[in-house]
Amino acid sequence: MMPLRSLFGTLVLLAGLGQAQAETVFTGEGTSCTSEGNPVRLHVTVSNLRSASGLVIVTVYGDNPADFLASGKKLARVRTPARAGVAEVCIAVPQRSSYAVALYHDENGDRRFNRNLVGMPTEGFGISNDAETTLGIPSYEAARFTAQPGDNRLSITVRY
Repeated sequence: MMPLRSLFGTLVLLAGLGQAQAETVFTGEGTSCTSEGNPVRLHVTVSNLRSASGLVIVTVYGDNPADFLASGKKLARVRTPARAGVAEVCIAVPQRSSYAVALYHDENGDRRFNRNLVGMPTEGFGISNDAETTLGIPSYEAARFTAQPGDNRLSITVRY
């Protein structure tokens, strides 16, 4: 039997993990839309989420096509709790001539875009402009959009 002190410590640790996952976290050059500094606010509506499990990870790429979907080349990223159906994310980013967004529904909360043995996604994903992915990874040009200083809205449908 676990001593009461150890059990309490474990419960506090687990509660803390749940809270860490429940908050929205911005990385890279992205900030909250209520923060000062970044002039472009991207309001992303994420639709077709099949559950409220895990996180929605939204990654913004700048205007260099070679950076699109490349490891370590993001302009900004936000992690936010998933919501069944539709989730809304707003991320403020620096001004660029164009952007592209990729996202995924991290249902198991491991902060990885999980794939099966043949490399097919096992978690939902989406690309700005709902760029086609049936023949592989879309090009930057297919996902590219422009945004002005101030509020900009885009919708992305998650595919499973």
